[in-house]
Parts: sequence; C-alpha cells; structure tokens
Amino acid sequence: MTTVTDLETPAPAPAKHRAEVATSLPPARGQSFLKLVTIELRKSVDTRSGRVLIAAILAIALAALTWQITHLPAGAAGFDGFLGAASSGVMLILPVIGVMAMTSEWTQRTALTTFTLSPRRVRVQLAKFVSAVVLSAVVMTGVVVLALGTTALAGGVTDHAASFSGIGGQLAGAYLTMALNVVMGAAFGALIAQTAVAILVFFIAPTAWSLAGPALFKDNANYLDVFGALGRIAERDLHGMVPATLTAVGVWIVLPTIVGLWASSRREVK
Repeated sequence: MTTVTDLETPAPAPAKHRAEVATSLPPARGQSFLKLVTIELRKSVDTRSGRVLIAAILAIALAALTWQITHLPAGAAGFDGFLGAASSGVMLILPVIGVMAMTSEWTQRTALTTFTLSPRRVRVQLAKFVSAVVLSAVVMTGVVVLALGTTALAGGVTDHAASFSGIGGQLAGAYLTMALNVVMGAAFGALIAQTAVAILVFFIAPTAWSLAGPALFKDNANYLDVFGALGRIAERDLHGMVPATLTAVGVWIVLPTIVGLWASSRREVK
C-alpha cells in the first residue's frame, strides 16, 4: 500500500550521482593579490573623506606653488625649488592615506565582511599597504606635474630662466621618501586601528622624540630621529650616517609594520 509520504518524498539520489555532481562543480578560487589591491584602492577613493583628503593635498601643493612663483629668489627658477615647496606640506599629509587605509575596516565596522570574504588577514593587510603606496604615488605624480608646469610657467612669464637640472635624482628622492612616509603611517594604523588615535600618535611620537631626544642623548638621538633619516634619504646623501639612518627607519617603520601586521591578524572582529 502506497502512502502519501511515499508519494511526496523523492527518493534519494544514488551516491554515484551525487559524487558526479560534486566533482562537476568548478573549484573555488581565492581572490588574487592584484584583485585585493584593486579593491582596497577603490575603497580609498569611494569615500567622501578619501576624496576630500586627496583634494586637500593637491590644493595645498597648488597654494605652495603659487606662493613660490610669486616669491622667486634671484637666479634661475629651478624645479627643485618648486618641488620642495609643493611637497613640504604634502609629505605631512600623505601618510594619512596610509593610516586611513589600515583603520577604515575597524572604524567603520566592515572588518567582519572583509575578513569573511578574504579570511587570510595578513594578505589583506599587505594589499592595504600596497594600495596606500600606489594611491600616494598617483597623488605625488599629480604634485610633480604641477611643479613641472609651474617651473615652465615661471620661465615663460618671469625674467627667471627655468631649470630642470638634476630632476631624476630629485624625483627618486621624493618618491622614496613618500613611500617610506606612507608605509610608516600605514604601520601606525595597523598597530592602533583607530583613525584619530593613530593619526595623533603618528604626528606626536616622532616629533616629541626629535625635540626631546637631542637634549637627553646628544648625538646618539640621531639613531631614532626618523625625520632626519627621511631628510637624508630625500637628499640622496646620508652624510656618513648610514647606521643612524637604518636604525631610525627600522625602529619607526619596519618594526611598527611587523607588529601591526601581527596585531591585525589577531585582533577581535566585532
């Protein structure tokens, strides 16, 4: 006698058929590192704060260049002078891009979604580091283009001759210093994970050392003076202070990066 239950309940598929269906599905593939970097770049420019920050950096550079072209010293209008004027303020703000790249997941409470889709946290954090450096390099390129244009303009509309001598070394120093600054900001962001606190510590801690260190440790303070180290790197001349430069970079950039990645990989996701 056939019951209603027998009519409504389908017979289970044979084990062989189930195995064939399972093997016919395409294998799941993880996201490539390039894809992660692209996603992080999109996150950085999709928010209002990110766009405002980039616009503010370019506006500061333009204001500095305007002041420079209206206060030209005697002699040629050198590209190095315009680049220095444009990048002096920019170098202070660009690291905020790195800080925000590392802290946005925790501040905006999207870490759960991100790490659910990409469970390998260190890989995601490294993608954030790379995206911050890439975005900063793009912004820095915009500043360089403005400096190049202003140098040419100064040679055309003033009685100063435009000079582009040593441009290759100047650009190399500027981009290397920019990358180290941004990585340092990202390292502090990975370590602290709160945007406001990370930015505050990033600006106050090395500044406090540069002020108090020489009074306490005399010349030995150079070993932890990251501003002096970055300045020598930007000038492409370490002035015979290779150990001090490497130590400062290691303590303020390499060490926070390692500890920040370790902390991020173990931080509780809420």
